[in-house]
Amino acid sequence: MHEKTIGRPEREPFEALVDVLATADRYDFLLWIVPAAFAVALVVATVASVSVSQALIVAAAIGVLVIVDACYLNPPIDQGST
Repeated sequence: MHEKTIGRPEREPFEALVDVLATADRYDFLLWIVPAAFAVALVVATVASVSVSQALIVAAAIGVLVIVDACYLNPPIDQGST
């Protein structure tokens, strides 16, 4: 048995994903870089002959650079203010 929502047309999951990605801006993608850097660092530490602490230091440096870029070098600007 399937329930239908009242007043909402049914959408496919792929269309919903496309809509979400279309509305994402630069800062949303920058926020995804930080956990992705740590995930990549853990995979590299597991596969390659790199220690976990070295890989995590590199991931932390990437995270700091991303946050500095997003907050200080290219901060969000309110379009409504003058």
